[in-house]
Amino acid sequence: MKKALLGLMGLMSILLSTSVGAQTQPSNAATTANAATTVDQSAPYIIDKRMPTFSLTTIDGKEISNKDLPTKYKYTLIIIFSPDCSHCEHAGDEFNKNADKFKNVLFIWDSYRDMDLIKKFAAKYNLAGQPNVVIGRDGGFTIPSFFRPKMTPFVALYEKGNFVKVWEQGVEPDELIKITKAIK
Repeated sequence: MKKALLGLMGLMSILLSTSVGAQTQPSNAATTANAATTVDQSAPYIIDKRMPTFSLTTIDGKEISNKDLPTKYKYTLIIIFSPDCSHCEHAGDEFNKNADKFKNVLFIWDSYRDMDLIKKFAAKYNLAGQPNVVIGRDGGFTIPSFFRPKMTPFVALYEKGNFVKVWEQGVEPDELIKITKAIK
């Protein structure tokens, strides 16, 4: 009995140290940068370049799917975000400041977080009510399953439904403006 108990304790110790080790962040900045930029090569978007099929519950309670999106925009930008992420808040602020430069871009802001937090984020960064912004919650988790982001904000750009580029750590408005040629 004593041997079995010691064996069980040893096994638990190994499991706990493995679990805790997997949760800790690398201390080396280069290692952290490399880990953050490693693309999951099995992510569906790597293989299937079409826009993912999804359904969002918007902040006003409506359901909208990828089939319901307006077609008048040349570009669609999908942003997987968390309302309490400082990088996501930066993105919200920057895109709000530059909103007039993105008339040809439809923004889809998707979060897995609580709808009240998403609503507060939308209000804080003036996203609610913008004609080219859809913001809400993907209850089926189809967008994150398609892209498999490692961090937020995760940004994917499509041109008329065709994949253009992914930014695993967000994108600055200036870079996006250059790509979409949004400045006339």
